[in-house]
This record gives sequence, structure tokens and C-alpha cells, in this order.
Amino acid sequence: MKKTIAILGGGNGAHTMAADLAMRGYRVRMYEDAAFIGRLSVLRETLTIRCTGLLTGEGHIDLLTDDISEAIDGADYIAVVTPSTAHVAVAEKLRGLVRKDQTILIYPGGFGALEFKAVLGEECPVIVQTNNLPYDTRLSGPASIYCTGMSPVSVALFPADADRAVLEDVMDISPFDRIYEDVLESDLSLVNPSVHSGPCLINIGAIEQQALRGQFCMYEHFTFGAAKIDWAIDAERKAVGAAFGYRLTPLEDFCEPKNELRWQDIYQKMHGAPELTPITGPDSIWNRYLTEDCPNGLVPWSELGRLCGVPTPTMDAVISIYSLVHERDWRGTGIDLARLGLAGMSVEEIRSYLKTGKK
Repeated sequence: MKKTIAILGGGNGAHTMAADLAMRGYRVRMYEDAAFIGRLSVLRETLTIRCTGLLTGEGHIDLLTDDISEAIDGADYIAVVTPSTAHVAVAEKLRGLVRKDQTILIYPGGFGALEFKAVLGEECPVIVQTNNLPYDTRLSGPASIYCTGMSPVSVALFPADADRAVLEDVMDISPFDRIYEDVLESDLSLVNPSVHSGPCLINIGAIEQQALRGQFCMYEHFTFGAAKIDWAIDAERKAVGAAFGYRLTPLEDFCEPKNELRWQDIYQKMHGAPELTPITGPDSIWNRYLTEDCPNGLVPWSELGRLCGVPTPTMDAVISIYSLVHERDWRGTGIDLARLGLAGMSVEEIRSYLKTGKK
């Protein structure tokens, strides 16, 4: 018998995962915060999600609630499918409710495992996090999604020495093709901050105009300059990863170049991937492509670089420009080492903590 999974979140990915798993026989419950659940009135009434595109059919879920304890009670798996900016708030809501025999899945991780551990402490169960969502998808209407792509993810365990038997069920929930050494390797392998930052920075003016007129499509406006910025960000995060002993290949895995990754390979991928070209937006400079990928991606990458003495000038420049445009101190409000429970630790101490979950 398929197991019960509680999906925390109410956006594109959460709807798609709920429908997909329900159609595959899982017992699915969805949770959305009380401040946002009103937007899901159709789903609350019908408990049915209609799917078109590469995923077709109707997924019938068991429950939609704004009571997180009701959603997770007795669930085998708790899937957090929210922007990374919501991770700490979700972890705080789970504190005192989650059980050690449950498993938390985070899609995508985005430093989520370390944030959850910092909030939950000793009550934190095993966490499996991914480097990406398994779907390229958008809501197409109330309780309706349009899926343009589905692909395997890569996963990591926290702690890394946890029993890998849990991954057998995870493979059925979301097929994966790689197991990272630990969650920090996964965090440094996030795709979005190294793909979105270049075109969003280059096109800030066009994105601001989109708020007034027309429809902006990021991948259509993906220029040579955008690809060069993305390539530089990727090179810097690889250098940070190397200082921790990792050999990172996220954009190689994404772009599949014939030889060593070049900015031209990134440009070609963005203009030749049918799962990407239909995607519209961002429709505002406050879109998560900027306000999530910067403070929850570029900032912690840069902070880890400072810890191990690796310069990150391109990341730092993007952080500074976004801070100016948004009139917000993204470095000061983004994910820092303290929020990850890593403040004051050496590279060696961090590697040990990632493996055992103990300091």
C-alpha cells in the first residue's frame, strides 16, 4: 500500500507534486498557510487538481487544510514544497509536532536541511533534500497545472550517515539519479541562483516595464551577457565547493556540454530547451527569481566563500546591485552562517557536522 505524504505549500510545485502522487496512488494531504489558503478555494471544494501538458489527468487529494498538525498527523513523509524564504517559518510551525520516525523531504533544499536542524534541534528527524524540483510547471488556473517537463533530481541526506534505506521510498516519490555526499554539496549545487541571476540582472529594466505592459519571457531575453554572468557565478561556487572537498557539476549536468562548460553552452541550453521556453516571467523585480535566489542562494554561497577564503566578486556584485534596486540589505537579511548553525565552525568541523548531525 502506498504511504501517506503531507505536502506543505500551495504553489506551482506543490500542486503538481500533489496531483502526480495522488494519481500514482499515494494518500496526499496538502497544507497552506491561513494567510494564503483563500486562494485555493476551488481546490478546497473539489480536492481535485487537473493536469495538462506532460502530466495529464486528475489528482484527487485527501485533504487541504491550514492546520499543519492535521496535515502531518500520521504522515510517513512531510514534503516541504515552498520557496526557500519560507523554510524557517515552516520549521518553526513543525517544532513540537514532527516525530522522529517521520521523514522530511525538501524540494528544493536551498539550505533547508541545515535551517530545519537549527530550528528543530534534537527533535529533527532524517531530512532528504533535493537540488531542484522534479517538475517544470506552472499553475494554469484554479486547481489546474500545466507541466512542461519532468526530470530526475539529485538528493542528499541529513545527517549524511543516516540509514539510506529511506531513499528506496524517495526513489518512488521522486526518481533521483545522484546521491550527494552531504547536504552542503546539494546546497552548492542549486541550479536556480546560477541560471536566473544573469538574465534577471541584465533585464531589470525590461522586468520593471513588464509590470506596466506586455509579457516578459526570461528565456527569450537570455542574452550573451546573461550567460557570461551565469558562467562566472558558477565558476565561483565551484571554487567554494572545492574548498570543502566537492567537485561540483550542476550546470554541466543541466546543460550537458560536450566538453568543459562555456558560457555558450549555457546560452544554447536556455534557447533550445522546450521545457523552458514556454515559461513566462518574472513579472516584477520582486519575483522570487531575484528575492529568493539572491538572499537564499548567492548570499550563503558568498558567506561560505568568506569562511574558506575564496573570493566571489560576481556574486557580491549581483548582491550589491539587487540590494540597491530593492532598497534592501540582502546580505544582512539573507541566509548567514548563524542561521545555518555553522557560525564559528571551521571547514573540518562543518564537514563532520554534516555527516553526523552532531557538533
